[in-house]
Amino acid sequence: MNRLTNTQDKYHGIKQKLLLLAEKHAEIKAVVEIGSSTRSDVPADEYSDLDLIIATDDTDAWLHGNLPAELGDVKVSFVEPTLGGGIERRVLYGAWLDVDMIVFTADQFLNAVNDGSANWVMNRGYTVLHDRIGAAELLKQKINAEIHKADFSESEFKNLANNFYFHTVWAAKKLLRGELWSAKMCLDSYLKNLLLKVLEVYAATKNHADVWHDGRFLDRWADKEIRSELKNCFAHYDKTDMKNALKSTHRLFARTAKETAALKNFVYPDEAEKFSEDFLEEKL
Repeated sequence: MNRLTNTQDKYHGIKQKLLLLAEKHAEIKAVVEIGSSTRSDVPADEYSDLDLIIATDDTDAWLHGNLPAELGDVKVSFVEPTLGGGIERRVLYGAWLDVDMIVFTADQFLNAVNDGSANWVMNRGYTVLHDRIGAAELLKQKINAEIHKADFSESEFKNLANNFYFHTVWAAKKLLRGELWSAKMCLDSYLKNLLLKVLEVYAATKNHADVWHDGRFLDRWADKEIRSELKNCFAHYDKTDMKNALKSTHRLFARTAKETAALKNFVYPDEAEKFSEDFLEEKL
């Protein structure tokens, strides 16, 4: 079964070539389109890429071989690990067309659907373009359209908060020693990921917000006060700027984590917050 309709889609030509390959090569068992082009909430725009799952007996031809070049003029290409033990080939074609191909064996794909690990990339929408293995029927049964709510248990929250307060002191020490790179990576990568988790649960709990993974569309689901505070939380590669951003990040985390704990009736680690705050105030 092949399905391809919208000729106004800027990726229509690439998908057309892909489906011709799928008809020609029996080892291509399924092609499923996912991502922004298949969803109704925050649909594709002019900057969107094309996200595909390709289930095939010959994964190497897609990951390291020349089959992606059959779809267009490859300008940039690399591979990286992805969900379900698979590997993703990411390609920039001419005209800056961005295509991400999650390449599975048929068994890997079916297992990812059955064990739920594929749900988070498909639960906002998908389109089966080609199917030799009954994927369409399985997806109807297994893919849950309900968006998973951001959450954590009390023990997970306690560990996350202590992790954050520990690493604020760690980052401050790196700054004081003049290790700006290490301090910057902790401040604007490690600590920000912990902050993001709290912001997600805070928004989901307080406002029933539909939060996305990896901070996507944060400016849509985070409240105005948080968005305003975030402006002071990221630093230039400058010692003084990093000190101020570290203090601002600490304050935003502490405020939202404390409110989240109250909303969820969790015990909040006041001593850990105070201990790390005292270090920042005394040393920075």
